[in-house]
Amino acid sequence: MMMNPKTIVTNLLLLLLLQISRFSTIVLSIGDAYYRKDYNQEFSIRPGTVTNIVVSNELYGLKKGNAGFVCAHGPKIWRKSKPGDRYNVLRFENTGKLRYKFIDCHLRSNLGYVNFPIYVHPDTTAYCYPSFVCTYNIRKDGVHYKHEKKFYPWQKYPPRSKA
Repeated sequence: MMMNPKTIVTNLLLLLLLQISRFSTIVLSIGDAYYRKDYNQEFSIRPGTVTNIVVSNELYGLKKGNAGFVCAHGPKIWRKSKPGDRYNVLRFENTGKLRYKFIDCHLRSNLGYVNFPIYVHPDTTAYCYPSFVCTYNIRKDGVHYKHEKKFYPWQKYPPRSKA
């Protein structure tokens, strides 16, 4: 009994496609198991968690240890701070929908000025655990952010023109 050549070719192509599709599902399932990392396993911060960003003045021992700063997220309000003052600059609630927030701060004192950005995201909330308070410290050498080990040095004011 002779088979039609067209039927033989069709059956071979179907067999080949079946083998290829089965091979790709096995390879993909192995790859997913080894290389995919679930984000929720790294940081288990519950929705509704409130993180506070605080600016603290630690210019103790200076004759003029006052500093003024403004953080732009809404109306620009200059705040004057004396050594030991702490200001809550930003209150971030992790709702699950709003995941990121960014504000830019400008700080002035007799030592110079500093511009520093504040990024808030779920990782920031995890760094500030267990108190959920992240602090930017104003010091004699600049502004320190301990949780991410960042340092923003003082910059000198440009010379005034004689007019």
